[in-house]
Amino acid sequence: MRKCRKMVALGLILSMVLSTAACSSGGGSAESKNTEAAAPAETTAEAAKDTAAGESSQAAENAGGELKTGVKVTLIPKIRQEAFWNAVEAGAQAAADKLEAKLTIQGDPSGSNTAAKQATYVEAAMEKGQDAICFAALDSNTTDAALQAAMKAGVKVVGFDSDPGVEARDYFVNQADPEGIAIAGLDDIAKQMTDKGFTADKKALVYLVSTNPTTPNQNTWIEYIKKNYFSDYEIPMGADGAIDFDKAKEQTKKGGFTVAEKYANLDIKVNPDSEIIYGGDDYQTSKTQVGNTLAANPDTNALFVLTTNAISATYEAITEKGMEKTCIFNGIAVPTDAKSYLEEGVMSEVILWQAYDLGYLAVESAVRAVSGDISGDRMVSALSGTDQVAGVSTYPAEGHKIVNGKEIILGDPAVFVTDTVDKFKN
Repeated sequence: MRKCRKMVALGLILSMVLSTAACSSGGGSAESKNTEAAAPAETTAEAAKDTAAGESSQAAENAGGELKTGVKVTLIPKIRQEAFWNAVEAGAQAAADKLEAKLTIQGDPSGSNTAAKQATYVEAAMEKGQDAICFAALDSNTTDAALQAAMKAGVKVVGFDSDPGVEARDYFVNQADPEGIAIAGLDDIAKQMTDKGFTADKKALVYLVSTNPTTPNQNTWIEYIKKNYFSDYEIPMGADGAIDFDKAKEQTKKGGFTVAEKYANLDIKVNPDSEIIYGGDDYQTSKTQVGNTLAANPDTNALFVLTTNAISATYEAITEKGMEKTCIFNGIAVPTDAKSYLEEGVMSEVILWQAYDLGYLAVESAVRAVSGDISGDRMVSALSGTDQVAGVSTYPAEGHKIVNGKEIILGDPAVFVTDTVDKFKN
C-alpha cells in the first residue's frame, strides 16, 4: 500500500465577495446553468470593490486571452450545510455566474460525508461529461483512483482547501500558508500563557484538536506546528516534494526533540496516537473527545483547534468543565460563529481565510485551467487588488502567486479578534 503523502502547502490565503449559493438539502447536488456574465449579488462588497474586481478580471482576460464560456464544473466540498462551506459554495456560484460556467455542487452534510462518497461524485462528474472538478479531500488515499481516472479522461482537477495530492490533481488552490497558520496560533498561545505567568520552568499544557488522522490540510498544519515548536524538527519529505505523513508520525512518536526558546513556556502534546485530540467531523464527537481530554487532564491551559467543526464543541467542553478561567483556545473558525467566544475571552483569536473567496478562486481556476490560461508565476483573478479583510489586508493587484507551476496561492492568513471579527464576509 503506498505511503500517505500529501502536498506541502507553501503559500498564503484569501478573502470574499458574497453572493447566494444554489444548493439542495441532504446529499444531493445543486446545479446552475448561466448564460450571461451578470455580476453576482453581493451583500458586503462595496461598489469600489466591484469595480476593482471587474478591472482585475478584465486584466486577466487581456493577459491570457478569452476564457471559455459554458465550462461545466463540479464542486465537491468536504461538507455541506455548514457555515464555512456555505460561504465556499456562495463564492463558487458567484464565480460561475461571472464566468458563464455551469456549476454542479455535490456533497453531504456532516455525519454522512465520507471519502468513499466523494469518489462516487467524481465518477458521476465523469459520466456527465464535466470539464473540471473542484475537489476538497476528506481522505485522499480513498479518492486517488477516481481523480486520476478523471484526469486521464481529460477532466481538469483543481484541489482546494485540502489537497488530494500531487498525483491526483492538476492544480491546488492553497487557502493558507501552513507555516503562517502554525506561527499565528503558536505565538498567540505563547503570549497568552506568558501573560498568565507561565515560564520555561512552569510550562502551560497545550493540546491540538483536529478532525481525523488522515485529513491532509490539518496534518500539514500539525507538521508546521512541530517544525516551529521544536528547534530541531524537520518535516519529512517524499521524492515528489510532498510531506510523508507516515514517516512524520513515526518520527514524532519516537520524540527526543528540543523545544524552541520562543515557545519554552509551552508543553504541547503532539503524539498522533495518544495526545492529539481527533473529534471527527461532527459536533458531538468533538465535544466528547475534547471533554474526555480535559477531564483526564484538568490542568490543561490551552487548546489549538485546527478545524471549524470543533470550535463550538471546544467552547462547550471548556465551559461545562468550569475551566473558562484556566483554559483558553484559539484556531480555525468562522469568525461570526466565534464572536461570542472572543468577547467572553475564552477564545483568544480566530485564524482563517475568506471562505467565500476560496470557492470563488477554485471555480475561476478551474475555468482558466480548461481554457489553458494558467501559466507563469502569477494569476490575476477577479479577486486581485480587492480587500481580503476590509481595512486590514488586500490581495496583490499583480495576482496570486503560482508555486511550482501547480499551486495557486490566495493571500495571507487572516487573524480575527474582537475588533475585526465583523470584517469576515459571509
